[in-house]
Amino acid sequence: MTQYRHLYWDSGNKDLRQFKDADLEVLSYFLRKRYAELLNTVTTTPGYVSNEGQGQIDGTFASIGTATDGHRTQGSTTEADDNLPASGAEPDSTFGSDQTALVSDTTTYYQAYSHSTAYGTTEQNTLNAMGILYWSSPDLKIGPHVEADLVDTLANHCLTQMLTGDEVGSYRVREGAPNTASGISGGWVDKGIFHTDSYYAGTQMTANLWLKTANTTEPSSPDNYVRWDSTNNEMQLESSVLYTGTANKLITDAYLNIILRRHPLYNVSTTNSGTHKGEFTDVKYQSTTDVLSGPAGGVYTRTYTPSGSLIVNTGPYYFVSPGQRTP
Repeated sequence: MTQYRHLYWDSGNKDLRQFKDADLEVLSYFLRKRYAELLNTVTTTPGYVSNEGQGQIDGTFASIGTATDGHRTQGSTTEADDNLPASGAEPDSTFGSDQTALVSDTTTYYQAYSHSTAYGTTEQNTLNAMGILYWSSPDLKIGPHVEADLVDTLANHCLTQMLTGDEVGSYRVREGAPNTASGISGGWVDKGIFHTDSYYAGTQMTANLWLKTANTTEPSSPDNYVRWDSTNNEMQLESSVLYTGTANKLITDAYLNIILRRHPLYNVSTTNSGTHKGEFTDVKYQSTTDVLSGPAGGVYTRTYTPSGSLIVNTGPYYFVSPGQRTP
C-alpha cells in the first residue's frame, strides 16, 4: 500500500502542490463530518446505531447486544381474621416474607451493518474515472487505482480519529452530553434515550445515545484539488470539501464509500473490551418496608414496598467499539 499525496492548486502561489500532512488532516475532518451528517439524517446509513425505539429496524440491521432494566414491584399477602383474641394479638399467625416481585425489561440494540462490504467493479470504475492527480517523481500521474492505497492515504486515519481522536462521526452513550465530561468538546447531537434504568416509583437514570457531528472550531477549507477530466482532456479544479449541492468526487466518490464499508462497530455487553464509549448500570432497591392494615372485610393485609439502598441488579453495561468493520 502507498500513501498518495493528491495535488491541489495553491491559489496564493499560483502553482500545483502536494497535500501536506495538515491538508490531509483537514480533508479527513470534512470526510468524518460528511459521514456524521449521513448518520444523523439517514437511518439506514452503514454504522447507524439504535435501539428498537429509535430509527428504522429492518433487514439492514443486526443486534449488537442487550441490556436489562430490572425493578422490584410492590407486593402483599393477606390473612383472614380468626376472631380469636385468646390466641394473641391479631393477626395471630405468621405472614409470608417479602412479597415484592422483580420485573425485568430487556432492550435490544442494533447497528446497520448487514450490508455488502465488497469493493466491486462499479467502485473500481468510479475510482478509475475520477482522474485524481499525484506526483511520483519525475512524472505527474493519475491514481491511485486500488482501494488499498486510498485506505492507506486517508481512510484509516479518518476511522482512527472517529474512535480515539476528535470522535466526529462516532457515538457515545451517556446520561448527559459528552462535552461536559472526558474533555471531548464539540457538536454532540442527542439521538434519544438509549437505556432507561427504573426502580420502584421512579427512574434512576436515563442514558442517551449521542452522535458527534462536528467540532466546535472547524479548520479552514483546503484549496481545490486537481483532477484530470478525460472527457474534455483537461485538468480541473474541484472543491476538496464541498459535498452539498455539487457532488464532491474526492470525498463522496473516493473516500466516503470506503468509510461506509469500514465504519466503526459497536457492542453493548458486560465486558469492557475495546474502545470505551460509555456505560450504564441497572439498579434495584435492596430491601422492603412492610405495613399491616385491617381487618377490612374480615381480612388483614400486609403490604411490602421496595425501599432502602439502591444496589446493582445487572451490569454495568459497556458501550464499546471493537474496531472497524473488515471488508
